[in-house]
Amino acid sequence: MNTSAAEQAKWRVEGIVEAPVEHVSEALLTVREGEAGVDGNALVLAGDHTRESGAVTLEGGPDKFVGRFGDSGADYLELTVDRVAGAVAVQTWFGGTYTVEPAGGASRVVLSVHNLVPGSGRLGRKVAEIGVESRLERVLTGVLGALSDHLGAPTPAPARAAAK
Repeated sequence: MNTSAAEQAKWRVEGIVEAPVEHVSEALLTVREGEAGVDGNALVLAGDHTRESGAVTLEGGPDKFVGRFGDSGADYLELTVDRVAGAVAVQTWFGGTYTVEPAGGASRVVLSVHNLVPGSGRLGRKVAEIGVESRLERVLTGVLGALSDHLGAPTPAPARAAAK
């Protein structure tokens, strides 16, 4: 997966969950085999991924997972949980890392994106960059909603692109 913390993010989106950092981090890092985005499992996949692709079933663990989705099941994503760093890295149509930061008594969830459509060539990446910030905002907004629902927190405001 090409999402190391040392690699500089090209896009960053963030949003607030009105819950303590410890609770949001715990929910974010809860990943196990099985259907993602439901019952508190792999809530980083609760938004855009499952809405556009249908159910994602994770295999592997405890820290590295592969998910299969799409009509053929041939499409996949990789998910890596780094509990020490408090981060979840995802490689699908984008490669990014989800983290949680304190924001007063709430939590700021950050999605830092390092790459788009890996292996697609320069033209494919350029096409993928069209409207990417709004698409990443929708992805993170879905994750914020899933985290808030899971934690019983108020409905969050939509995610927004942040200055890099």
